[in-house]
Amino acid sequence: MKRRLGLRRRQNHNPTFLVQEKILELRSEGYANLDYRSMWRLLNSQYNLTVTQETVRLCLRAIDSVGVESRRRHRLHRRSYFNSGPNYLIHIDGYDKLKSYGLAIHGDIDGYSRRILWLKAGPSNNNPTYIAKFYLNFVKESRRIPRVVRADAGTENVIVKDLQIALRFDHGDSMSGLRSFSTGRSTGNQRIERLWRNRSESFTSFWRNEFAYFTSSLKYLVHLTIHFPYNVA
Repeated sequence: MKRRLGLRRRQNHNPTFLVQEKILELRSEGYANLDYRSMWRLLNSQYNLTVTQETVRLCLRAIDSVGVESRRRHRLHRRSYFNSGPNYLIHIDGYDKLKSYGLAIHGDIDGYSRRILWLKAGPSNNNPTYIAKFYLNFVKESRRIPRVVRADAGTENVIVKDLQIALRFDHGDSMSGLRSFSTGRSTGNQRIERLWRNRSESFTSFWRNEFAYFTSSLKYLVHLTIHFPYNVA
């Protein structure tokens, strides 16, 4: 079929050094534990690189041979978390477990002290203006700018990213400017994910059950009102 139609595979693959640079960049953003197939899909679909699975596999083996061997044996080791001090790295994220009941939660935690910097509930945690307002209120009240903000690569964080980079643009340290905002997968945002887990165990589960009970009771009353209006009255 391909011969008859004159089709052939695309051969203009990106050079290996460019693939290695992008893999190193992605690993620094929280994609360190991806296998070569997942990394290959990410490079081709989201970063417009043309590369074969074999090239990605060889690059990963050269960059992280220990990790490749651990994944092959299904023996991944828990990573360590390092933070130099208060306000060095803060983590922001949204929490959607109560969103179906009209409570969209957004929070921020200091990675060093685990102090909760803000915890807000409202109609949405996906609106970039809401997240930006939380961030600006924190900066005004604390009178300091975080050295680095860690967040998910979602559209709700686009304004916060611009604000953080702009406020840190003229600072002379190694993490100023573009480096002052770090994005990655939600599962790699360790500190805030741990906060959500703790809240789920001690707080959220109770209210989810309560709201579910209220919802089912309300549906039952509506059902009775529709089908047995005189009995309910």
